[in-house]
Amino acid sequence: MAADIILAFPSPVPPMRHQRSTLLQSGMATLREAGLYEAYVGVAPRAVREEIEGAVAGMWIPIETAVEHYLACDKLGLSSESVSKLGRATFDKSKGLLLGAATSLARGAGVSPLTLAPHLQRFWLRGYDGGGVQATRLGPKELRLDVIASPVLKSAYFRAALRGLCTALFELVTRRVYVHLDAARGPDTAVMLRVQWV
Repeated sequence: MAADIILAFPSPVPPMRHQRSTLLQSGMATLREAGLYEAYVGVAPRAVREEIEGAVAGMWIPIETAVEHYLACDKLGLSSESVSKLGRATFDKSKGLLLGAATSLARGAGVSPLTLAPHLQRFWLRGYDGGGVQATRLGPKELRLDVIASPVLKSAYFRAALRGLCTALFELVTRRVYVHLDAARGPDTAVMLRVQWV
């Protein structure tokens, strides 16, 4: 089966300027629940932490603040698998923001990762002001997702959390999902994920 782009990058790809406070605050709540908040406070710039914690839910936070937050999370020294689990937990807290009314659609009969994929840019823009997502079908149960123009991808923590978030998203519509991260492709503001499911 030939590769088939089922969601193309937007043209042009908008520069990333902001991230929703709700996503950042959900991530901080996940750190608290995992017993990692005090360690985070020890490595995060105080101004960054205060800006995120003091924000109203749903407002836009400058992307520079989000990048500093995730780079601080890198300093926690967590394994990729641990961070992926935190990303899954963050998705559970914020899926209403990202999916909106599509949350009920995702649970409908006949919905699969292939039917969700054409909506990924719209879901992305609910949480991030800019950046681009492309979805390519590689086989009957395999997708490649490319995310570009996203400075938060400079953080290994964010990339691993994104893998967990994608796993949780696609688990809404299939029994078992495997998401593999290829961090070696392209610039540090881009990433490729391979999604397979059964």
